[in-house]
Amino acid sequence: MAVLVLGVVLVAVAYLLVPTLFETIVARDLQGRLGLDSAPEVDLRGSPGEMLTGDFEGGRVVLPGYDLGGVRPDEVAIDLSPFDVDVLGSAAAGEVVFRQAPIGTLLATISEAEVGRIAASEVVDFPVQGVELESGFALAYTEFYALGQSVPVAVEGGVSAGDNALIFEPSNVEAAGVPVPNGLAGELLGGLGFVYPIGGLPPGIRINGAEVEQDLLILTGPVDLSL
Repeated sequence: MAVLVLGVVLVAVAYLLVPTLFETIVARDLQGRLGLDSAPEVDLRGSPGEMLTGDFEGGRVVLPGYDLGGVRPDEVAIDLSPFDVDVLGSAAAGEVVFRQAPIGTLLATISEAEVGRIAASEVVDFPVQGVELESGFALAYTEFYALGQSVPVAVEGGVSAGDNALIFEPSNVEAAGVPVPNGLAGELLGGLGFVYPIGGLPPGIRINGAEVEQDLLILTGPVDLSL
């Protein structure tokens, strides 16, 4: 009876430790694969029994301090879709061997201040004094001089991403709170638009989407860890 109880306890302990063990192994694998200075935070989904057979329902990976080619996000995370691991092959190789490598979605949260820094670095014709992010659009603030007077200007535009680049496309201009017809605002609209390339991404990660929320920009893109 004591042996049976001990066996049950050992199995229960093993089941409790399996998720943590696999999370540690996957974190180490992703650290090397993505060239990270430290191991990411990994939270895998699935029951211990499924994990023992190599079946994972997905998970979430948080990459601390990850730099997206000169863009400094507040947080970078990857939402993983279901994937399969060759458990015996992994044990023999001493590293994760995927039967079906994870794919997922990258989510990079960018602050309003960081978007403003990027805009100020990219726009050379006009001084960008700040950027406000609203739901679905951005406002860039600058000024120009007329008759020796400084006139505050607000430029509204859309923020998007594609081909690993952040894109600002201005559409409307207000000068001192008064809408300026596009025909008169052509120079401002042309001078404040920019494309900011995001380089240095590892193979399998692309940036091709952007969602503008209140005070935040979220860059998105597909992740394929088989590459």
